[in-house]
Amino acid sequence: MAARISIGGTFEHSDFDLCLRQPTLVLCDIEGAEEALLDPLKSPSLKAADILVEVHDCFNDGLSEEIAARFKTSHSVAKINRDVDMSALPDWMETLSDMDRLMALWEWRIGPTPWLWMQARDRIL
Repeated sequence: MAARISIGGTFEHSDFDLCLRQPTLVLCDIEGAEEALLDPLKSPSLKAADILVEVHDCFNDGLSEEIAARFKTSHSVAKINRDVDMSALPDWMETLSDMDRLMALWEWRIGPTPWLWMQARDRIL
């Protein structure tokens, strides 16, 4: 499995060309820089990739709608809003106070950071 995963440094638009050579999942959590990086006009190869991206609407109101619109012709787009789901906590946390359990799940964000799950409609391989 490790041979199929590549972790690198700074990613440029042209680096997305690898999406044309192999099935690709782009997992993107880059604290607001997704606005500049995830652009199918600058990186047409993104049209072949599935993309899961945390969108920082807290820094740029409406950014998730903007990015979803960029990919609406090439991808099925689902927005996943934040949710505090206590059922995800391990059993031992039942002994903690409600505040401690809430703090274990809270990301300390200043505002919304929804995720977009964008599945490519047509893979080019």
